Amino acid sequence: MDLAIIALCARPFVASAARAGLSPLSLDLFANLDTCAKAARCVRVHRANGHAFDGDDLIAALTNLAPAGLPVVLGGGLEDDPALMARIAARNPILGNGTATMQVLKDPLALAALCGTLQVPFPEATLNAPDAGFAARPVLEKKIGGSGGGHIRRRAAGDLAPPPPGFYLQQEVTGEIYSLLLLANGRQAVVVGACRQWHAPDAAHPYRYGGMVGPVALPTRHAAAITAAGRDIATACGLVGLVSVDLVVGADGWWLVEVTPRLSAMLDIFDCEPLPPLLALHLAACGGRMPDTLPAPKEHRACAVLYAADAVVIPDGQWPATATDRPAPGTAIKAGAPICTVHASGPTAAAAEDQLGRRLAEVRGWLGLETVDMAV
Repeated sequence: MDLAIIALCARPFVASAARAGLSPLSLDLFANLDTCAKAARCVRVHRANGHAFDGDDLIAALTNLAPAGLPVVLGGGLEDDPALMARIAARNPILGNGTATMQVLKDPLALAALCGTLQVPFPEATLNAPDAGFAARPVLEKKIGGSGGGHIRRRAAGDLAPPPPGFYLQQEVTGEIYSLLLLANGRQAVVVGACRQWHAPDAAHPYRYGGMVGPVALPTRHAAAITAAGRDIATACGLVGLVSVDLVVGADGWWLVEVTPRLSAMLDIFDCEPLPPLLALHLAACGGRMPDTLPAPKEHRACAVLYAADAVVIPDGQWPATATDRPAPGTAIKAGAPICTVHASGPTAAAAEDQLGRRLAEVRGWLGLETVDMAV
């Protein structure tokens, strides 16, 4: 094994590692068919609190399967648990941004201060009970270090209660959601590309991540400022490897809403020819090495998470080729949980989205689910 990959869902990172000729150990919550097919060893870690790692089980698996000193690459799932990140790093070096960096960028007040210094627009946030003026406007309640959007709730108008421990309040901004992917080596940062995202809401999770399409052009009016902000944040924080920033672009302006200092689902869009394997670029950048140039993908790609509206049991048979993160036959999926990820491509972003709608219908039909319209 060349390295260990730890993420709630490790599949896109394992696929990139395999494309780079590496043999990774994968530790995630699913051990789905795609991940197991490309990893040297694939282990499903026990869950805690519904959709998080059982830290003791993760450390036990890493200790039993990875020699001390084997490098680790992180995806999502550890932003809200810096103590677990520190336990990993004590034995196996993390190739990417460490615990201290993660804590700063996931602290809403620290991020607000950084954005203020760099003159990057950031929605007002508080860890305390809001005053009447703050609460009179639309307010979101978010988990500190949360990812995937499933933790976000809209506050009732005028609610003056403080946020629960581990949560914060932030003024809601509206518009289209974009993510900007960057490659950094601690001193410089280059843009890999941008995606547009959308939600897949249900009654309990109104801001749940739905999918993305890219590459897309950032809105012309704000593109230069957004790109400069991403680079400024990456260099100011000494970020290394692949990182991303999430933005909301509305009619009246734009706002940075999150910095993700680790590998993200954007690999599903950009880890393709003629770009080299993005995990290889990540590892090189962590060592200070940056490419002279980065080509653009030849086509546009889109992907969406298919969630279970009701409990689902995966049938026997051959999954449609456009699905990844495929559970094994007989797997029981709880209502509200992800079933798989569906992919599409096309000559334009709009064509890729149209194709994605058809692919989602195909997968839903194979699973025996009711067909619904995809809203993006």
